Order: sequence, then C-alpha cells, then structure tokens
Amino acid sequence: MRAGYLASAALVVLLAGCGGGGSVQAPTDGTLSQDMDTGRDAVDMDRLSVAEGQYRAAGVRALARDDVTAIGDAGYNLAVVQLDENRMQDALSTIASTRAALSVRGAKTDDTGLDLVQAGALYRLGRLDEAATSASAASSASDPAIVEKAQLLAGIIADARGDRTTLDNVASYFARLPKTSNWAMLADGQEIAARQLLVEGGNAQSAYQDAMQAVSARQTHVEYRDMARGLSVAARAASSLGNAAQAADLYMRASQSAQKEGDTQNADTWRKLAGSTTMPDPFATPAADSTGTTKTTAKK
Repeated sequence: MRAGYLASAALVVLLAGCGGGGSVQAPTDGTLSQDMDTGRDAVDMDRLSVAEGQYRAAGVRALARDDVTAIGDAGYNLAVVQLDENRMQDALSTIASTRAALSVRGAKTDDTGLDLVQAGALYRLGRLDEAATSASAASSASDPAIVEKAQLLAGIIADARGDRTTLDNVASYFARLPKTSNWAMLADGQEIAARQLLVEGGNAQSAYQDAMQAVSARQTHVEYRDMARGLSVAARAASSLGNAAQAADLYMRASQSAQKEGDTQNADTWRKLAGSTTMPDPFATPAADSTGTTKTTAKK
C-alpha cells in the first residue's frame, strides 16, 4: 500500500504530509491507470469528491481485472480520501471491505497502509485503545513513509491516553532521524518533542518554539490540518507559560483553520478551549432577512 496519498488526509486529523511511498508496479490497464492518476490529481487540487469517484471507478476496474495490487491501492486511496472528508465510519468500512477483497484472493501483500488509515479513523472517533493497536501494526511497515506517520500518530494517541512510555519511545524515534530528513518528518518530530516536554513538565518555552516551527513548515507546504493541530499544541505551551490570552488566541486560530477544512470536531474542541462562542470571520456570507435580501446598516 502506498503512503503518498496520506498527504490529503491529515489525517488529517493528523495524517497529512506523508510524502513518498512504496514501489508499486503500475497497472497495464490504461483505463485503470487513468482513473488512479485522475484521482491523484483531484487530491492535489483538494477536489475530494472527484477523487472519491475516480478511486471508486479504479476499484471497480481493479475487481474486474482481478488485480490484487490495484484493489489494495484503490481501496487504500479511497479510505484516505474518506478520512480527509471527515467520514471516519465510511473509511473504516472501506478498509474492512478492502481487506476482505484481498483475503479472498489469498493476498500476501503488506497492508500496513490500511492499518495506518484505520488508526487515524479510530483516533478521530475517540477509540484510542484500538487506534493505538492499529498504529503499532502500521509501524512495522516496510515503507519508511508509513512507519514515520505511524510513529507520529502513535505519539499523538499516547499523549491523549496519558501513555508516557509510548510517547517517550516515539520521541526517541524522531530524535534519531537525520537532520537532513525531509521537512515533514522534521515538523512531525518537532510536534512530538513539544508534546513530550509538556507532558513531562519540561521547558514550556522550548515546547512553544518547537510547535510553532512545525506550524510554520506546515503552513508553507499547505498542510493545514497538521498546522491547526500544531497551533493547538502551541496553545498548550502558552497556557503552561501562564499566558492565558495568547493560549486563547492560538486555540481560536486552530479552531478557525480546522473549521474551514471541515474538521468540525476539532474546531469545536479548540473553540471551547479558547473560551469563545464566536470567531471573527470577515469572509462569512452576510446574513439575509426574511425577504432574502442582505441586511445593511446605513451610515449616519
């Protein structure tokens, strides 16, 4: 299973910015290949409903071809898109169906990519123990890109569960990565370092700096879901530093970014932590009165 399309999800929740992927032989069916390529292009342009349709079409073609590799790829990509659309149950259903389709064909392929997407969906549903198990399975992947994202997710889940041992292990994994690693790995490592410092009662200023550096990298590379999550970690650090006003502003920023990405669950959580019921939005559609006309106030 390829990890490249996780850049569309991010997770999500968390799974954005994966990059790279395993080497998978391209299908020789031209229609199948085109459906997969068009789906990838749609993901790149954030046209998720279009991508979903293309991956379904690719999956139908893969089943007709009885192509185990293509079935796995199409199912994986479809589940990632559904996760990015905040349809966690649909993603889990797609993963289960894909596993079944592979099993009936006696597939011996590495399905740790499915484990990774499953972990992300379970985490966002609040099923943390199950999510931790899936993330652990994904961390045994042969694809280093899947391993890295599985480690990130394992660390975030461990933080939510109060699992210091796993969080420390994940932090050690990222600390061992070369300084020449790609930007996404470095940003993920900075987020985990910040989380570990906050859990251990370490230097909150360092935690804030780590979180904001990750935020900056993700903003630059258009990974807004991961960016919003990083802002929430920076807000925790600001709160630990005793700066309640800054923490509230950071939570507000995280909430608004998540809301615009359709992540209403995190948006609501972070808005409540900001202590506000409304967010300043100069781009909201103006309210209309009962006649359907936009209300305006004349200057006196």
